[in-house]
Order: sequence, then C-alpha cells, then structure tokens
Amino acid sequence: MTQSDLPQYYDEMDRWNRGDNDFSTYSGHDQNSVHRFLTDPVSGAFSPMTIFSLLDPWLPAERPLKGLDAGCGYGGACFVNQERHGGHWTGVTIAPSQWQRATQQAQARGLEGQVEFLLQSYDAPLPGAYNTVIGIESLIHSPDPAQTLRNLAAHMTKGARLLIVDDMPAPSLSAQDAKLLHDFKQMWRCPVAPSAQEWKAMAQALGLKTIAERDLSTMMRPRSEEQLDEALRELHTQQANKAQQGYALLAEAEIGGVHLERLQQHGAMRYMLLVFEKTDSL
Repeated sequence: MTQSDLPQYYDEMDRWNRGDNDFSTYSGHDQNSVHRFLTDPVSGAFSPMTIFSLLDPWLPAERPLKGLDAGCGYGGACFVNQERHGGHWTGVTIAPSQWQRATQQAQARGLEGQVEFLLQSYDAPLPGAYNTVIGIESLIHSPDPAQTLRNLAAHMTKGARLLIVDDMPAPSLSAQDAKLLHDFKQMWRCPVAPSAQEWKAMAQALGLKTIAERDLSTMMRPRSEEQLDEALRELHTQQANKAQQGYALLAEAEIGGVHLERLQQHGAMRYMLLVFEKTDSL
C-alpha cells in the first residue's frame, strides 16, 4: 500500500464495520470512535471511550473551546468534547465515508453551528484559529510530521494546547523489532512514525512547549505471543479471500495490526500521550 491508499483503506474499514464482522479490537464504530481500547483506571471498563477521560485534564482552561480534531475519523472526539465542554469543534478527515457518517451524525444530533466536519487533509490550510488541537492515532500517518506540526501550530492561538495520542517507537530496537516496525509502517501507511523524543524536538522547534508526557501502554491488553502467532496464521489464510471480496487493504492492515501488538508486547512501541502548549502568538 501507499500513502494515497489511505482514504480507500478507511472506506474499506467502514464497509467492513457495517457488516456482520468482529473487528472490535481497534474499532468503536458504534460510538463513532475508532480508537484503541484502553482500561479505564477508575471504572475498569475496556473501551475506546477511555481516552477522552484521559485527555480532559489537559484541555486548556480558556473558554469557550474552539477545537480541531486532526484526523477525526467518525467524529467521536468532536461529539464527546462538545458534549462535555461545549464550544465549537471542527474535524478533518481524508476519508469520504468517515466524513459522510460524521456529518450525518452532527445533523441528527442537532449540532449544526457547534460541530462541523471537513473532507481534507490536516496538512492543508485550515479554516480558522483554535485553542485546542487533538490528534488521536492520526498524525502517525503523516508523510512529513514536521510540516504537519507546522501547519497545525500556524492555526493555534497563543496558549493553545496540542494533544497527540499515538503509537511511538522506543528509542532503540532489536533487529527483530526493527523489521517488525518496518513492515508495520508499510502496512499501515506510516512513512515516518516518529518516536516521542522526535515529536518533542519537532514541537520545540515550532515554539510548542511540552507540558505533559504519559505512557498509556499499560492500559492496553495486547495478546500473548502464542495468540499473535495464531492470529497471524489465520489472517494470512484469509487474506486472498478478503482481497477477492474487495478488502485487500483492510486485510493487509489487519496483519500490520498484529505486528503492532507484537511490538507493544515487546515494549518496542509505546502508546503515548503528549501535550504541547503554544507559547507565542499567531
């Protein structure tokens, strides 16, 4: 797959989720949130909605919030944050199926004027200035993370917060894990996949101060090596049939997902929350 395949992959995933398929490990389709399942430290619930409670303490105190979700998927973060904190939220996605579903949901909830969704890249010029920008499992797909941060920072007001949640490689990897990371990046269209240290260095160069860094990896439940071996064999067996049904990109991404779990199991990939604050004016 290539970077240009990404919208097609998301559309395949949308069609897959709409069918009678068990794809719950990485999908909260029913909650409009396609994020990683995490164990809630208070309730113990294992849910794709846990991440929002973890982000709440790091939202800026300034009100009203004017938020941007860079890579919004089905709009879950916009809906949750608007309900909890009010303000105006804009989500951007490159996937037509995600944009259509999110827009329909906003209309069905009567949120016109409070929540909007745009079919565009987060690297393209954005339609306003924001005091809150979030990117949950989306910025890893950037072909040029420094340019992506530059574009987002250019649309942030002074004192605005940028919250990034994503998979970030450990600083040093074994030869085995380096090969797994290489294959994962190809299968998930993540050309760069910066480490936490690299994200922080790029942010600092743009006047974004790091105010929080938290490893959320222990909240996940990666499968054992034996379970991952079995899952990989099964996915390889299914791959040709799924491709014939029109799910070639999804089938490859599922194999990449097993590689990701194995990297997580090894501690070679960490699921990180980074929070930055803009120190200068637009």
